[in-house]
Amino acid sequence: MNPPLFQPHCASPQYETARLDALRRLELLDTPPSEAFDRITRMAAQLFGLPIAAVSLTDANRQWFKSKVGITHDTIPRMKAPCAMVADEREVLIVPDLLEDPYFRDSPLADGGIRFYAGAPLTTSEGFCLGAMCVLGTEPRQVSMAERQALTDLATMVMAQIELQHAFGRVDPVSGLPNRNQFIIDFNDLELYEPNGEVRTAALISLAVRRS
Repeated sequence: MNPPLFQPHCASPQYETARLDALRRLELLDTPPSEAFDRITRMAAQLFGLPIAAVSLTDANRQWFKSKVGITHDTIPRMKAPCAMVADEREVLIVPDLLEDPYFRDSPLADGGIRFYAGAPLTTSEGFCLGAMCVLGTEPRQVSMAERQALTDLATMVMAQIELQHAFGRVDPVSGLPNRNQFIIDFNDLELYEPNGEVRTAALISLAVRRS
């Protein structure tokens, strides 16, 4: 049985339904790691001097990480996840100390030792927030205006990469499926993340359209 749909604390049900539809149309969830996104995530961790950074997508009941630094898991529950609040409110969220925050102090992140969170919204051209470009730390921390702007700029870079992949040459305009260019990129990314010597199987299906 599927878990009940998480109810955002401020977004309307109509917006949430449309937002999830926009997220799933991009076909990013549960796709392999990508160096194009990992470069941005590494840059975020380095700019803030923090051990953890992620491109976090807000699904119905989970946060799924398209790219991550400093963690091994790919997903966490959406309930009381700061990135979920970013998706709901569509604004930058800074939590200097999760243990001092009335909403997040009993969250899974706080229980896991995370103290600091900063996330900028990943917003489509249609105005739907897919999730957050976020950085996290194990010590309380403040954020300068320059750092806040840098995080927002990184989120914009992530969205540019998402929309570039979807709109220009990597998705077939008729079927909506990843095309040959995306196959080559995914294949190259697998070589970066899979152990040497491991046998992998890849398949490319070409669709022919008959015109009358």
